[in-house]
Amino acid sequence: MALRDLLTALEEEGAAEHERAQQDRRRQASQLLVDAQERAAEIHQHGVAEAETTARQEAEDLLITARFRARRAVRTARDDALEEVLDKVRRQLEALPGSPDGPAMAAACVEEAVAVMPQATTVRVHPADAATLRPDTTVPVVADLEHGGAIAEDDQGRYIDNTYLTRLANTWPEIRAGLSNSWNQDS
Repeated sequence: MALRDLLTALEEEGAAEHERAQQDRRRQASQLLVDAQERAAEIHQHGVAEAETTARQEAEDLLITARFRARRAVRTARDDALEEVLDKVRRQLEALPGSPDGPAMAAACVEEAVAVMPQATTVRVHPADAATLRPDTTVPVVADLEHGGAIAEDDQGRYIDNTYLTRLANTWPEIRAGLSNSWNQDS
């Protein structure tokens, strides 16, 4: 083999080796690119999944908060309505003395108070009601109450408060509960 042939064979072998090395580098570069794209896709998927989870949690939190505020608004509206009812009833009761229904209501309150405390020595009523009470009341009547109804007192300082506002205060919790329950059934 001549030198020239040997050089040509070495050159061809070098070129082939170079070509194989280039192909290996291209394959490695191509694999690196594929790996990088897969990793990028994984990172992207993870980021999207995390963002979706966060968004769902935030939406759930907003919904819970909105429901809580709605329930609170309903409770507040109902409480306000109940206060309006109480105020209206209180005003109506305060207007009873001196009204057409006043004498009958005052007489009933006096009768009930004296029935509970038969040893009463005085009965206190509103001045507008005192004039309308029948004279057959066995207990002296004192006309000094600021609102309607009656208070029966004995000589030992015990008393029965049968005034309209006291009766309202005593029955209001039950009335309020009944109204609230009826409103809850409507919703």
